[in-house]
Amino acid sequence: MTKRRESTAMFTEHISNEASNESNTKNTNPELQRANQKRLVIVTGDKGGVGKSTFSRGLLQVYVNKKINLLAYDADKRNPQLERHYGKDVVRCLDIFNRGEADILLVNLDEQQPPIALLDLPAQSGSFFETFERELNIFDSLKDCGYQITMVSVISRVKDSVSILKLLYEYCGDRVDYLVVKNLFYGAEDKFERYDESKLRKQMKDKVTCQEIVMPDLFYKTYDFLDEHSLPFSGVYEHAKANLAIRLRVKSWLAEFEKNALKAAAMLGLE
Repeated sequence: MTKRRESTAMFTEHISNEASNESNTKNTNPELQRANQKRLVIVTGDKGGVGKSTFSRGLLQVYVNKKINLLAYDADKRNPQLERHYGKDVVRCLDIFNRGEADILLVNLDEQQPPIALLDLPAQSGSFFETFERELNIFDSLKDCGYQITMVSVISRVKDSVSILKLLYEYCGDRVDYLVVKNLFYGAEDKFERYDESKLRKQMKDKVTCQEIVMPDLFYKTYDFLDEHSLPFSGVYEHAKANLAIRLRVKSWLAEFEKNALKAAAMLGLE
């Protein structure tokens, strides 16, 4: 009887040790750690008109649909599309151009600790963001709070998109993850030769965590309807003037947008 107890105890200890080892392995897996980290998703694309705010609006809609707890910020003071389409109850406005006024972002994240924060930066704000980051050491400070940062760069087919992404990479280095979004409004996925054939693309793929997805093109009449009425994407389903074609186009676009966003689920906090 004593031998049986000893055998049972040894077996229990062995199973316990295996479970502990498996848990430790999981906890030290870098990919798993990245997926489980809180995320600050910063959407940029320093050149205006590339579709940066459209991507932010689409991503925010996915978060809302999935009932993900988050804080959303619009730093585009002149044209706050994210705030205009989703309202002040959902989106907070920041002024990235005035020193000290964007500090509230860090204060909110530290106090409220949401699993996801979304920041839509305005065009031509790169140098202001760099000043903000240097003064407060944002990248390291947020990591201390448990946040991994994803820099989303929405690009078109022009050379400037690659040049601006290069500046972003040269400043941020390996302190952030990168998600490059090809806006299909500007052409098919394989038509982004300036980016696809650039030395920058290879360098980023070799040295940092970098993924690529596409953003589907939304028919201009549907886009104009949303813009005219300042609607979130989900708003067309109940709007009296939204005809069936508009509702179906938005539904199809959102489904395709989400499918592509899920390809970078860990980077966007969708896991």
